[in-house]
Amino acid sequence: MDYQKLILMGNTTAVPKVQTPEGKTAFADFRLAVSRGPEGETDFFPVRVFGKLAEVVATVKKGTRLLVEGRIELNQYTPEGGQPRLTVRVLVNTVQFI
Repeated sequence: MDYQKLILMGNTTAVPKVQTPEGKTAFADFRLAVSRGPEGETDFFPVRVFGKLAEVVATVKKGTRLLVEGRIELNQYTPEGGQPRLTVRVLVNTVQFI
């Protein structure tokens, strides 16, 4: 059995965008800025939260400090006439306000 778990703590870069597709579960997308060591380098992770948690996250402002727990989703696609591309997103199970 394989297992994947990711924990990140950082600041939101903007107000989360909530979408509710007809007949489907609501979700919110945002980016989380996470510092990487004393040099001050920062990584920006695209994050997606589902359901009731999306409604809660929709209330946060830019710069809100969050701890998120979830897994990584990789999507590979090839645009028409282009090179293959890979997208990475964090699918969140748990959010804690810091």
